[in-house]
Amino acid sequence: MKKTGAWYSDIWNYFANNQKLIQELIQILHSNQISGATRLPIYTIKMAEADKEYSQKLPEHTKGLTIQISDGTAFRLATEPGRVAKAKRPYWTIAINTAYDETDLDLTNTILYFASSTANKTIEIFVKV
Repeated sequence: MKKTGAWYSDIWNYFANNQKLIQELIQILHSNQISGATRLPIYTIKMAEADKEYSQKLPEHTKGLTIQISDGTAFRLATEPGRVAKAKRPYWTIAINTAYDETDLDLTNTILYFASSTANKTIEIFVKV
């Protein structure tokens, strides 16, 4: 797909991020890394209210993760409670049509906190353990 104009940039980024995520998941599924000890949990959390803090505890020894809102809406992300609902720094702002992606991790006892300024959104968290 070729970028043909500035107004396509948001759409282009959204599809490029999703395509990258799908390719990574397919690559992981087809790799020899999948064993009895490797899991790919996917969490979907409905955020019914705007600017309300929601959370998800990650599995022990999380090796990587990708977080996005299913329709590409911007959201806030933190590892401490009380940061995202009222936008109290420090937190990360994940821009429109962008996914937050981290690899080479070894997280233990980690809870993610997130919120969106728009109600009725679904956050998707793809975890590699």
